[in-house]
Amino acid sequence: MSQNQKILKIMSFVAVIAALGMAWWSSMAIAFANTSPGLLLAICSVVPCVLDLFLGVWGIGAANRPARAYATTYVGVTLLALVLNAVAVVVYVLLNGFVWPAIANLVIVAVYYYFSRAVRFEALK
Repeated sequence: MSQNQKILKIMSFVAVIAALGMAWWSSMAIAFANTSPGLLLAICSVVPCVLDLFLGVWGIGAANRPARAYATTYVGVTLLALVLNAVAVVVYVLLNGFVWPAIANLVIVAVYYYFSRAVRFEALK
């Protein structure tokens, strides 16, 4: 197992833990969303949460078998998760929400994306 695969596996576990934390954060946002902006903030935290959980589980498999990182859907979903997390941060900033969980999630997904691409390129060689 290469260094990039090890770091991808660690980042996958971190992404799963972050997704569980964001699920809690999203449940609180939904519970107290009494306005349209509050509901938009809740939706902007639910969608990346689901994608992060999915990518965390998929990344553990891709770290064990790099051939799983070949799939076009894997590359597309990782990029989609990165973009949606960035959109969530922008929405949180524009609507004056508590932005720190979204920023932390964006950083985790950006590092995950970097190492998933590195594992994919290693497997292609």
